[in-house]
Amino acid sequence: MSNERAGDVIGATSREFMGGQKIFGRYTLVKVLGRGGMGIVWLARDEELERDVALKFLPDLMIQDRAAFDQLRHETKRCLELTHPHIVRIHDFVHDDRSGGISMEYIDGETLSNLRAEKEKRVFEADEIATWISQLCDALDYAHARANVIHCDLKPTNLMVNQRGDLKVTDFGIARSLSDSVSRLTLEQGRSGTLIYMSPQQLNGERCTHLDDIYSLGASIYELLTSKPPFYSGNIDRQICERVAPSMTERRKELDIEPAFVPQVWEDVVAACLAKDPPQRPQSAAEVAQRLELTPAQTRTRVAPGKRSNRKPLFIGGIAVLAVLALAGLYLGALKRQAKPVSRAVAIPEKSIAVLPFE
Repeated sequence: MSNERAGDVIGATSREFMGGQKIFGRYTLVKVLGRGGMGIVWLARDEELERDVALKFLPDLMIQDRAAFDQLRHETKRCLELTHPHIVRIHDFVHDDRSGGISMEYIDGETLSNLRAEKEKRVFEADEIATWISQLCDALDYAHARANVIHCDLKPTNLMVNQRGDLKVTDFGIARSLSDSVSRLTLEQGRSGTLIYMSPQQLNGERCTHLDDIYSLGASIYELLTSKPPFYSGNIDRQICERVAPSMTERRKELDIEPAFVPQVWEDVVAACLAKDPPQRPQSAAEVAQRLELTPAQTRTRVAPGKRSNRKPLFIGGIAVLAVLALAGLYLGALKRQAKPVSRAVAIPEKSIAVLPFE
């Protein structure tokens, strides 16, 4: 049973709500941001803190199941400590007698899935996503190594790009708990995650580890560069466990996407992420970034197309100014040593002085 079908079975509390309604004593609902098997997400105004938030409502059946409710509340509280520039911040777990939800940082932007669909050929090229993948790897490495939190449902629809062009990972730490609870309540074989991005181990109901996130990272990159996940039709369960996905170049040729070529380093790393055996995968997201040859600079804020960055280091401007002044001094000194006096002043072109703003 898919997450969407599971959601139809268990329902979502927010179906009863409408824009302008106040909920949980402090949030005013504005509009629906998205719907899925794990509930409905509203844009809401936190009247106490005077900020916009994304409010993810929990399915009805989860509210009625004390064990599932307590598990999610515990996981949500753990995730309050996740503080990273490329992870959507979770603010609070809120509930009353009839409904419950998770208050999260509101991101004004689009998912990578939607951005890909808007492309003329419905695919990205490797150089277009390099910065985002670097930021994603940085976020995953932080969550895995420092916070000991696993996503367990990594996919392009959970990767958002804000108005500044920065990538943000949504549902970090709560996706597994939500999915586990829905699976248990609907007798869905204990699976966590979304089938087409699952590792063979997730598919078999084994407990999620960070290496399952590495597999899903590879499957997500594969889709962004080819328009399709590694396996998307037929007996997907069996293919995930038994078949090796075609190279991304082969998949692009199958789908008549030009140019078909995907850089070999991306082919090699994504294939390694999709290895059936976890020890054969890159053992960390940092290793993925390193093997993709993503430079540290690509983990910094990426400026959205059409916008100029103001994040250049100040010392560059200082060096440029000093260099110009030094050259001017040498030139003037040479003139003074000449026998004839200078008949006119030497003008330094204004364009040669680089003046950069303070951060």
